[in-house]
Amino acid sequence: MRALHRMYGHEESGDYDSARQEMRDVLAVEVVPYYRQLAQEQLDDLDDEP
Repeated sequence: MRALHRMYGHEESGDYDSARQEMRDVLAVEVVPYYRQLAQEQLDDLDDEP
């Protein structure tokens, strides 16, 4: 949840690279499939941004 808040903060400030890195960091350690799916979906959505 904290990573999502940080990601949204980066995204709002236009720092999409840092927002993507937040989700990559989550995917590197998360083992719960549901939370991995949420993080992957967020990362996929960020790929549409610059």
